[in-house]
Amino acid sequence: MRKNGNHQYREAIGTVARIHELHHPGMGNAHYVAAVAAVALNDLPLAQKQLNLFLQEDPSNPLAATARYNLDILDRNQKANAVAASAAQQPPMLVAAKPSESLANSDRLKAQLADTAKEDGGGSCENCSAPATLAANNLEAASIPDVSRSDAAISQWTIRRVVDEVAVFFAVTSGGHSVTSLELSDIKVLDDNKPPEKVLQFTPQSKLPLRLGVVIDTSGSVQPRFAFEKQAAAKFLGHMLTSTSDLGFVVGFADTPTVTQDFTDDQQLLAAGVNKLTNNGGTALFDAVSYACRKLAAYPEHERVAKVLVVVTDGEDNASHTSLRQAIRDEEATGVTVYTISTKEGDGDKTEADKILQTLAERSGGEALFPGDMMTLGRSFDKLGDQIRSRYVVAYKPADFDANGKYRTITILAVKNGKRLQVHARKGYHARVETPTP
Repeated sequence: MRKNGNHQYREAIGTVARIHELHHPGMGNAHYVAAVAAVALNDLPLAQKQLNLFLQEDPSNPLAATARYNLDILDRNQKANAVAASAAQQPPMLVAAKPSESLANSDRLKAQLADTAKEDGGGSCENCSAPATLAANNLEAASIPDVSRSDAAISQWTIRRVVDEVAVFFAVTSGGHSVTSLELSDIKVLDDNKPPEKVLQFTPQSKLPLRLGVVIDTSGSVQPRFAFEKQAAAKFLGHMLTSTSDLGFVVGFADTPTVTQDFTDDQQLLAAGVNKLTNNGGTALFDAVSYACRKLAAYPEHERVAKVLVVVTDGEDNASHTSLRQAIRDEEATGVTVYTISTKEGDGDKTEADKILQTLAERSGGEALFPGDMMTLGRSFDKLGDQIRSRYVVAYKPADFDANGKYRTITILAVKNGKRLQVHARKGYHARVETPTP
């Protein structure tokens, strides 16, 4: 690990090779480290080999699921390169243009929503219209490595440590207005229907560094509104990142997510990243959300930060390899709050795409906004900025915590001056799974 941190990638791979030649029970993690080094050297076949060895030797490791995810990405890139090489040897073929069709009510989206509803915490909340709702959160222990890509390149993996601690980011409103004067005595938290063993922190989010990802749909379906969306997003980034401790990045997505500006506090660079976005291709919304969540989780932190993702899209998806269900799991595992802003024009009947945006946002403790027209889009960004900055975080150790992978609900009640307030947060989290000792 130290050699990787010092960019001595070949030395790290050599050390792991020597470890592998010896009897090394309980050291399967070494192959994950070698995979990280191989990716840094752009030796993707070696990275695949090391990840496979890691899974063979330590299949129940907390990083196993991420290793499989990374192997899937490596495999897809390998196949894409093979297809590209084959296509280069073939004469070009003319393909008749197909008329674009709306996917807002497609069977694909209906199936994704139905599958997600079966997940723990995925059903409708009976108390959602009541003043106080079931709230929930992420287990920060579940923060997972990321495969950061610009175009087809794979550039950064980071291993996160595992701790049994929950940090809930939540917003509180009364009559639709944010409540910004809460104290710890004004809230009650229940984890798995039990009070926490110990509250570790309660503070306004505005006192924490912000990590903000802005993900913008660049597919053909949003073409008529694209220029205005970019202008509003650039203004939003400038409004949100007000301190050198705040960082943001910009991702565009069509068939695949592409980083046009990596983490920075420079507002001009972020605006330039937005302006680099170009409009074309299919729509892989679920892939983009999962990718951006993992990117936020992979950034090295030395203190608690607020991780927020803002997704600007019409809610359609016709190209993702990831499911809606998995995207929500990634939101939960990485502790990212997702806010969605719909680019759909008009106030017509709610579509399946609208429900997708609501599900992605509300399951993470965020909110879906539906401006309805371009003039309202800018005001929606302004409203969103106020909502994000007025949240709170409460961190605690859950009572009777068992590392069994089961879903645990969280309930937050907020009362101020005798009045029960509306709480907006996640519905729950999956406990980590204990790794058996060899």
